[in-house]
Amino acid sequence: MQERELAANLVKITPLSSHDGPGLRTTVFFKGCPLHCRWCHNPETIHPFPELKWTKRDCIGCRQCEKACKNGAIDFSLKREYVIDTDKCIRCFSCVEHCPSKALSIIGHKYSPQTLSACILKDEALLKSMDGGVTFSGGEPALYPDFITVLARKLKERDLHLALDTCGQVSSSAYERMLPFLDLLLFDIKEINPERHIAFTGKDNRRVIDNLHIIAGLIRKSRLHTRIWVRTPLIPGMTASVENIAGIGKLLNDSFSDLIDKWELCAFNNMCADKYTELGLNRSLATVPLLTNEEMAALLDTAKKSAGEIKQITASGLIKQNSYDD
Repeated sequence: MQERELAANLVKITPLSSHDGPGLRTTVFFKGCPLHCRWCHNPETIHPFPELKWTKRDCIGCRQCEKACKNGAIDFSLKREYVIDTDKCIRCFSCVEHCPSKALSIIGHKYSPQTLSACILKDEALLKSMDGGVTFSGGEPALYPDFITVLARKLKERDLHLALDTCGQVSSSAYERMLPFLDLLLFDIKEINPERHIAFTGKDNRRVIDNLHIIAGLIRKSRLHTRIWVRTPLIPGMTASVENIAGIGKLLNDSFSDLIDKWELCAFNNMCADKYTELGLNRSLATVPLLTNEEMAALLDTAKKSAGEIKQITASGLIKQNSYDD
């Protein structure tokens, strides 16, 4: 594919992020993901195509969108919580053009590597001064290996630190193409048990673990400088179990401790609830509570005991300070 033909749908570009690698970073959120995690914090990134978003609090009820819709997908007379029938919507987005209050908007806009590179490099000096760089996230950025490779080559010419955040559920050839340009891989390992992984994400974890072995082999064989941070989401009643953390810890300790600089346990929260509402989706985990301080401490202790060779094991996210807190 010619460079001029490459394009990717992006959800957003977030400057000055401190959560996706070292220093302050520009994080680019790609659209599309091969997994459907029940706890997904960015549901707007799951589908690879542009989607319609309705922010109810901004709607003035003028019904101009209803008149503009060519397929009868918007109907205020039904008095539903969400006025858009997503099965009827053909994503022509005529309604967005006719919405005076901007309550309707499009999630997902197409970028070329050249356009995105120019956007990122506006903050080049700041990123370097803050020991930061650029993180490709999503969704799953590794679904766009050709795009990432072209973009990464441009950014590496400016000596920017590059990281890629991945769920590991893509072709190993994608990583082979991208790895030479990456300083850091943020690699998710969500659940060690294959059956439970299917129940939670829609797919088993064999490809995820196989890819981590392949990536490790490529780094060692080619003497690449790429380092790895592993991240595990802690979902109460699902992945937040001593058995899961102990199993992941043993895997990391036995096979990858020479390449992993950090293992981060990421506590679940429901701060993404509005995203589901704006897309007309049900949030099945809406009533799941935060982990307590005691629960997090126990899981962190398990991680440290099972993966003692990992340099840094940390916990992040919101937790209750005590099990009896409301």
